Amino acid sequence: MSAKMLSGCGEKKAIKRVLRRTGSGEYFKDGGWTVNPAEANSFSDAVEVAEICARYRLMDVELAIRFDTGAGDVFCTAIR
Repeated sequence: MSAKMLSGCGEKKAIKRVLRRTGSGEYFKDGGWTVNPAEANSFSDAVEVAEICARYRLMDVELAIRFDTGAGDVFCTAIR
């Protein structure tokens, strides 16, 4: 799963769609969790996120949109 590219103001930035636990702030990685957002799985779209939530029976997670620049999460929304 790779990050998408977002262009604007003459530069391209990689964006990642990641799942984050709302209570702990950990990020979903290969069926487990990591505190490092750079290690988190990146999802191509909301359908893939929904499939992963159903497959792993994830609860209390949110979809976070991140720029790979390390500046932090840009947008978060509750999933389940």
